[in-house]
Amino acid sequence: MVSMVGKTPQQYEMAQNLPEVGLRTGVRVPRWSLLIPFLLSIVACDCSNSLGTGPEAAPCTSSADCDRGFCVDGLCEVADGGGEACDDPDGDGYGLGCTRGPDCEEYNAVQTGAEICDGLDNDCDGVADNGVRSPCGDCISYCEVGGVGTGGSAGSDGFDVAVDESEGVSVDEDGALVLDSREVDTHFIWIANTAQGTVSKVDTRTYVEVARYVTGPAGTSNDPSRTSVNLFGDAYIGNRGGRTVTKISALGADCPDTNADGVVTTSTGPDDILAWGMDDCMLWNTSLPDGGIIRAVAAQDVEGLDFTFDSFVWIGGWEGIAWKLDGDDGSIVVRTESPTNNYGFALDGNGQLWVSGRGHYALGRIDTTRCLDTASCSAPYCDATGDTCVKQRIPMPGGENPYGITVDLEQRVWTANHGSSNVVRYDHYAAAGASRWASANVGQNCHGIAADADGWVWAACWDSGIRRILGSDPSVSQFVAGTGGFSSKGMAIDFDGKVWTINRSHNSAIVVTPGPTIDAATVETGVANRIVGPYTYSDMTGQQLRLATNPRGYYRRTFEGCAEDATTTGTEWEDLRWVADVPPGTRLIWRVRTAANRADLAALDWVLVAEVPSATSPASIRTALETAGVTPGRWLEVEVQMHSERSSMTEVITPRLFNIEGTHLCPPSIE
Repeated sequence: MVSMVGKTPQQYEMAQNLPEVGLRTGVRVPRWSLLIPFLLSIVACDCSNSLGTGPEAAPCTSSADCDRGFCVDGLCEVADGGGEACDDPDGDGYGLGCTRGPDCEEYNAVQTGAEICDGLDNDCDGVADNGVRSPCGDCISYCEVGGVGTGGSAGSDGFDVAVDESEGVSVDEDGALVLDSREVDTHFIWIANTAQGTVSKVDTRTYVEVARYVTGPAGTSNDPSRTSVNLFGDAYIGNRGGRTVTKISALGADCPDTNADGVVTTSTGPDDILAWGMDDCMLWNTSLPDGGIIRAVAAQDVEGLDFTFDSFVWIGGWEGIAWKLDGDDGSIVVRTESPTNNYGFALDGNGQLWVSGRGHYALGRIDTTRCLDTASCSAPYCDATGDTCVKQRIPMPGGENPYGITVDLEQRVWTANHGSSNVVRYDHYAAAGASRWASANVGQNCHGIAADADGWVWAACWDSGIRRILGSDPSVSQFVAGTGGFSSKGMAIDFDGKVWTINRSHNSAIVVTPGPTIDAATVETGVANRIVGPYTYSDMTGQQLRLATNPRGYYRRTFEGCAEDATTTGTEWEDLRWVADVPPGTRLIWRVRTAANRADLAALDWVLVAEVPSATSPASIRTALETAGVTPGRWLEVEVQMHSERSSMTEVITPRLFNIEGTHLCPPSIE
């Protein structure tokens, strides 16, 4: 701070009124720096005398304070323009006929020959303060900038998602940060080897089985059937034998070292099956012994209050019990009665968990946005008229007995039905007065069912093959040529839109690449031909979940402010700057938190700084912290969240973030 000890009240008032912003171009200059020439003028003068009465003696802080001439060492001076021929109306020594040359601004005394940082064009080249601004782009010499990314003014490093905390993002070929589910390995299908007690992880692009895992402590008696994949590619496997659920990481060689032996030990293929408890990619196993054999599994990732993701998984026991498990550790969050028997689960985009109620000839519904703990889920289920209830049992038309279940892009529920050749569609969100039900006879009893992002529904119809059904009109359907005779049981859509059916008795899969019309398709048989007794027909790729979830990701970077010593009064965080492409349907959310010690950041609440596209760069960190009542500290953590609305399963519109910069002041201590 500036000491005013010994100064007159008039001098003190002048110091307090020095402007920080107010020059003609609005470029900030530091209040204390403007005071220095004034203080020097006091030291240099005989303070018992007047500072002068003419414009030549008037005190000034910039040339804008002088009636004529320009400000030199805190006093106004009128330049010697070079004789009587010099026409110099503003007294800066420049003008028509003047020895210094013509004046670019004839009635503003700003031209001093050399550019100085004052918000004015001193050298008359048409640009104010060019080449003399601080790294922050203003006239404050103690403003500093830190950044990350490409093309920034701070000379920053590029984004490194392997080092900085991030999720669901990667760096493209131009160095920009983008949404990218490939970063979490979603191009895999998880096929339960029911007869072996294992699960196969198969690359849906190369068809190579990259790993095989034991699914529970019961070995070959695990009897795995249902698999479900979360937004980050991790798989949950329901074991009918032993009644347990296991979570397996998608990260392969990058799995956590769960046994802390310093080495990641994990399977590398079908001939490399590690004993139970020895594979580091096996994250947890939870026993659920009291609700019947495990018949339904559905991953759920929920955006939390702080815009991060909370992972859960819903498990259904055949005897009518549903559990919600914490995705991180497998602990039981909710145990509740299901509205029907549980034979399959599918989540829609509104948080409704749909239940295939085989044996009860009904659809079940649990509102997961309100069923948050055992108490809130304790109310009995309602009937078909109870749309506002937490739980609901909805009788199937014609006594259909639901088997396989899925939800399509339009949030409609589809079932293949046991002992029936009908496929049924239910639209819970249909307009008032419109029929919610539609069905069609597809000519064969089908089991697994899945919907793609292009409006088609696909059913696995045992030896009759794969049935392709038009989602908007189920009466339009036909079998895909070349898929019959393979005991098609399960059905799934992969990340690239290809259709997979799992052939239970043939120990293989069929892959269909759809064409634009109902009879256009490329068929590949004999894929993944080392699987063993695969009884799988759940969401084994995670794409059904993705139909109901918009892509999201985040990136975090920590910046350090001023050194904590006597040379500065502390860190003052100023602006957040970025360069990004934000197409329609995408957005960026910027948040910060600050602390005196880096280790304290994680425990603090986030402060919202800006939402793009409504906000533009730069955004004021200072204002955001002041509004939230937060005192700035030496450390600042910046988070950017990237959001997108999915227009199709295979094409994600993503924002592209090129750089992030944060500016801060380190005001000097002046005594």
